[in-house]
Order: sequence, then structure tokens, then C-alpha cells
Amino acid sequence: MTNAHTPWTSAAAAAPRGAPAPAVAEDDAARHRADLAAQRRSQWLRDTRVVAVSYGLNGLCLALFAAIGTVHWSAPLLYTVPGWLVCLLATRLIARGRSIWRDPSLSMLHSVAGMVICLMGMGLYPEVGFFHVLVLFTIFVGATYRMPRDKTNLAWLVVSAGIAVAMLSGDRRLQVPHATALEQALAGLCFAATLARCLLLSVLNLRNNLLLRERGEQMAEALAEIERLANGDELTGLPNRRSMLCSLDDEMARAAREHTPVCIALLDIDHFKRINDVHGHAVGDDALRRFAQVVQGHLRATDRFGRHGGEEFLWLMPHTAPAEAELAVARLREGVAAADWDAVAAGLRLSFSAGIADLRPDEGPEQLLSRADRALYGAKDAGRDCHHLG
Repeated sequence: MTNAHTPWTSAAAAAPRGAPAPAVAEDDAARHRADLAAQRRSQWLRDTRVVAVSYGLNGLCLALFAAIGTVHWSAPLLYTVPGWLVCLLATRLIARGRSIWRDPSLSMLHSVAGMVICLMGMGLYPEVGFFHVLVLFTIFVGATYRMPRDKTNLAWLVVSAGIAVAMLSGDRRLQVPHATALEQALAGLCFAATLARCLLLSVLNLRNNLLLRERGEQMAEALAEIERLANGDELTGLPNRRSMLCSLDDEMARAAREHTPVCIALLDIDHFKRINDVHGHAVGDDALRRFAQVVQGHLRATDRFGRHGGEEFLWLMPHTAPAEAELAVARLREGVAAADWDAVAAGLRLSFSAGIADLRPDEGPEQLLSRADRALYGAKDAGRDCHHLG
């Protein structure tokens, strides 16, 4: 039975047997967070390698144009080398856990760097400017899924202005190489490769969206489970002490506003230690679960009933005067006595003692619970299997 000096404001419920120690749970959570962080860094490093390979392939295309005389050999170098340097910087930063623009994946760095390199290429080598525009298409396909909307819109405006300047200024405007059949073939290959990349990026982004949705659902389920564990008793499925004390605070506030009566009852199963000693703790757990089921069958829709700790339970009865509460407890005692306990253990019989208290003006939850606890002691002293009004 609960000690009268128990601090009623504490919301910590009794830990069920077999539950992991808090320190162990915290260590497991820390390891889980570390594993997730390592997985994210590994994925970001793989993404950076993919970007580096993309720079290499694009540089190869520019090298082919240089080989047939369309553009100077500096074009592939001025495209590929800065891109690889950015990838090297990103690899170092990710490995060290650093971020730029609050983006630990550095996807924004890759996108912005790619845009700058392409705009520089269009300005310096307009004869293959179409190629840099195609690369910008692929960059924006990826950026729309990774960059914040406001930054994506700003990048679109800047890049669009840069393309317009490159197309309209000077005598060397952007071109699609077509002077020879080989140039036309390479240009067509670039267009086909760009379409393939955009399609691949769309598929990958769709997969990532589905993965994010799945993880969001898993997170929602995990949060619901956390909520259940935080407010529910694992053994009986009833609200735990934390949840019941919160409900009591809410109901007392509502009763003060509406000037309606509220009663509570503290129930303690009689001779529960004897059940554990004679039949074992497994039967004791089954008895608690069965007791919770029996009680729930006798509650009103407005009542709240939860495990207060051990074999003690708290019954919150809104809109209930003391006389009504006594009748309700008496009916419940009859229902518990009439219930079939043989399924738990042959010959087992259960009864409970109860202390009832009604909310008084200007009374806090500590005082209300303390009066119910003293009434419960009175019922125990009176021989058990009865109730007292505090």
C-alpha cells in the first residue's frame, strides 16, 4: 500500500519487472543515434563520390569536343578540376562532421558550386555553352529536392540571369555545335545523356520521397509507442501514475471552473503479497491484468482508472458526489468478488479495499490524494474488503 508520506506530485510510476534500467536504455539510445549518424555520413560520402564521377564524365564529354577542335583543351580542365576540388573539400568536411549553411550533407555546396562552374563555363566557352545549360538542368532537378524552396528560387533567378547574359551579350553567343557530323553526334549524345540523367534523378528522388514517407510513418509509430510507454502501464494496459495525475489535475481545474463535484478512490488489492508468495509472480501479474479487465467493465464513460503503483489503483470519478462514489465502489467490489478467477489460478479469489475522497474547495491534488490514502488505511484497519470515505 502507498505510504502516506509519498510525494504525490511525483509522476514516476513503478517500473515493471524486466524493464531495462534507465542507464542501459540511455546507452542503447546513444548507440542508436551514433549508428544513425554514421549511416548518414556514409550516405553523404557516397553521394559526394557520385558527384565526383559526374564531374569526370562531364569533363570527358568536354574533352571529346576539345579533341575534335570544337573548344580549347582548357574547357574540360576548368570544369573538372574545380568540381573535384569541391568534392574533396566536401569529403573532408563530412568526415569531420562539419557543415556549411547548416547543411551537414553539403548538398547545397555541391549544387551552388556546380551552378557557378557552369556559369563560368558558359562565359568562357560559349561554343559549348549548350552543354553547361544541360548540366544546369540536372543540377536543378536534384536541387529542388535538397535545397530549401527560397534558396532554390534565388538560385533559379541568378542562374537564369546568367544564362540570359551569356546568350544575349557579345558576339560569341551560346551555341550548339553542328558544323560537322561528329559535332552533331556528340551534341545529340549530350542531349540523350541529359534526359537519361534527369529520368534517373527523378526515379531516385521518388524513391527518396517514398523512403522519407516510410520513415515518417515509422517515426509516428515510434512516437505513439513512446507516448504509450510514457502514459501507459505496460503490465495492465491501464493509464499509469503519470497519466492519472495529469488527468486528476485537468479534472480538478475543470471542476473548479464549472463548480461540479469530483471524487477519487484509491483501491488496494487485499493480501496481494500472499498471492505472489503462494502462486508466484507470474500469477500475480496475471491477477493484476485480470483485475484491470474486471474493473474496466464497471466504469462509466467519464471515469478514469489507472495503476497507481504496485497493487494499488486510482479511480477518478468526475461529476460524482461522495454518496454516488460509495455506491460505485460497492458495486465494483461485488463485481470483483463475482468474477471468475480460476482462469488465473485454481481457487483464487480477489477482493480490494478502497479509500474515497471528494474534492473540497481550495484543495490541491496532494491533499485530496492524502485524504484518500488515509481512508484506504482505515479500510485496511477495518478488516479489508470494504471502503471508507475520507
